[in-house]
Amino acid sequence: MKLKASFFSISRPLILENLRRFWAIPALAFLVYFLSGVFPVLMSYNRLNNMASYIDMSLKNQQPFYMFAHLIFPIIAAVVIFRYLQGISSVSVMHAMPFTRTKLYNSGFVSGLILIIAPILLNGAILLAISKPVYRMYGTESGMMINEVNVFARADILNWIWVSILIAVVIYAVSVFAGIVTGNALMHFATAIWFNFLIPALYGVFIAYFSHFLYGFDTAGNWLEFGMKISPFLSVLQNQGHLGLYSTIYYLVSVIVLYVLTGFLYRKRNLEHATDSLAFSFMEPIICYLIAFLGMTLLGFYFEVLGESEIYMYGGLAAGTLIFFIIGQMIVKKTPRVYNMKSLKSLGIYALIAIVFILGLRFDITGFEKRVPSPSKVESLAFSDDFMRNYNNYYYSSSGYTLFKGDEKGLLFKDPANIEAAANLHKMLVADKERLQKQTNLYTGGISFSYDPDSLLPLSRRYSLDYVTFKSSPDFKKIYESKEYKDYFAPGNLNYEKLDSILVSNDKPNVEPVEIKRAADLEEFMACLDLDFKAQTFEDRVDLKHGYATANINFMYKDTSSNTPERLLNNNIAFKITDNYTNTIQWLESKGYGERFKDNVADIDYIEIYHYVESAENKDNMDLAAAEYSTQRDGVVGIIGTSRDTEMKTMKITDPDQIKQILNGYETMNINYSDYYYGTIFYKGSAVNQQNYGSSYAKEMGEKYGVDYATSESGYPMINIYFNEGNIPDYVLNYFKK
Repeated sequence: MKLKASFFSISRPLILENLRRFWAIPALAFLVYFLSGVFPVLMSYNRLNNMASYIDMSLKNQQPFYMFAHLIFPIIAAVVIFRYLQGISSVSVMHAMPFTRTKLYNSGFVSGLILIIAPILLNGAILLAISKPVYRMYGTESGMMINEVNVFARADILNWIWVSILIAVVIYAVSVFAGIVTGNALMHFATAIWFNFLIPALYGVFIAYFSHFLYGFDTAGNWLEFGMKISPFLSVLQNQGHLGLYSTIYYLVSVIVLYVLTGFLYRKRNLEHATDSLAFSFMEPIICYLIAFLGMTLLGFYFEVLGESEIYMYGGLAAGTLIFFIIGQMIVKKTPRVYNMKSLKSLGIYALIAIVFILGLRFDITGFEKRVPSPSKVESLAFSDDFMRNYNNYYYSSSGYTLFKGDEKGLLFKDPANIEAAANLHKMLVADKERLQKQTNLYTGGISFSYDPDSLLPLSRRYSLDYVTFKSSPDFKKIYESKEYKDYFAPGNLNYEKLDSILVSNDKPNVEPVEIKRAADLEEFMACLDLDFKAQTFEDRVDLKHGYATANINFMYKDTSSNTPERLLNNNIAFKITDNYTNTIQWLESKGYGERFKDNVADIDYIEIYHYVESAENKDNMDLAAAEYSTQRDGVVGIIGTSRDTEMKTMKITDPDQIKQILNGYETMNINYSDYYYGTIFYKGSAVNQQNYGSSYAKEMGEKYGVDYATSESGYPMINIYFNEGNIPDYVLNYFKK
């Protein structure tokens, strides 16, 4: 009991003296909080709804003045309160007083807490006193108002008080630790800032190394969110001013651990180290190695960007090690005279550690890359790829909402056959590492695996795969034709309360979309679409050939993220209708829309075909290249279009039979960006006709085909087309071989 009482003992006179001496800190902090938060509210009190966005931003700690105060005032408080430790005379005087070191430390720590918490509580009390309903309107992408939220409620103010105190206390505890291990005020201030962001920074650096060296390391999950949660200061930026229960417990435990550790170090600190850079000799290599590691990383990745091979990165790592190790030595020694045998030995130790670290990652000594779990030991699997995602456009409007009915986390494969197929895919990707990593200028997509995602330590991997390998894989076919997959992603399993409308369209500029609104028609169309989706083969779904049409389904779903779950929000999803969607096409034909989406040679003026082959000239100067990047198409970004000002060989096609052959075979994108054929279909009323026949002819053709030339990008109706190996007409190949 004596030990416990001694460890937590404080001196009331010391605390009062600290408050008397450093009253300017809470006074300035109060002014920052007041002038940036309370004062604008008071000035606009009669029209606070106009201030709704600002109030919302402030109480969520997204406001820069609040975040500045949360960071800088706890650091200043720690620096000035424990500044006596940084001077020989002052530390001697303080430790000569009739107080134990424990009482000195506890009293100083509590003094700082009062200095940083008081202005937050006072401003929070004022906000609570003037609180009244202030509503902010949230809207959809179309701008329609869907909800009103009171952003100046007392619950939000209390949350701001608690979160702000927690942020300030954590930063203060870290800053006090920095003061105990350093020996002068400048070093204290610098390390206090550095230590508060050191662990998130190191976390990000290790993620960068892992993603660079470890084949399959998955950075597409919640790595960023987890890294931001390490610090409450960063966490509120990620989580809109709210901290979860587990995060709060973690921060409180961190403060307690830091408090105890710092108190222990305080009692062990030698007084003669005042004015030194560091007060403990064991901290010298730690600080020096951290500076060298971060500097090594900075120059290593910078050189990699500048160079064309991995050798540049290793050169940057070596240069960064030497330069920043010397800088680190100068900082911790507080002298430029660091060129001695002791520093050389320390450099050798760090270099050895760095080499082992880099080579360990480079040669995967942990077996990370080859680790594939046995299918029999996997209970569930989260699996996805970018190729399939590109066939449907998802628009999420609310957190906690899933587009399809079922598990709120999405589809988890549990069928042993699908898990086995995914494991086989995983083994193939690992075995084919060398080829897949060397692929360039090909259409590729990401493939991700997460085995037992609900477990404490799920095994997650992500790879890049070319489209040809994806399309020819029997394991992908097995997964995407399985009942488990089809039942989940079928149109009939969409999670909605009410169908609003369905818009059927295609990319042809002279075709008017079909809008389905009648309830009976919507139900019939969805039933047909569901049947065709479930019967569709994998080969048909992933084929890049242009589809018959696209069905954009607009619906309403319940907002489960708000306090009004009966509120309905808008969402939509697009399904590609291919020629094999027999039920859907028959339904459209029965309604008189069948011919509308079919290709008609009579609608086309002519077709231009181009051939792009990458060369040194057009690789270095894209202005002379045959192709240029264009916009997203059917959810997939490809290389399309051409510069009309560039002189290049062009094939113009006007023969109806040849046009028909192209219409039956063209695709929506190319998969080889180094050597490919592409073209443009010019529909009636093109720029050539405008030039030859004048604007009156263009207007006439525009009225006939329903095209508004005044708003079209190029002044005439056109679409871009692509040809991949196997679907290029022979007469096109022969023409460009001449």
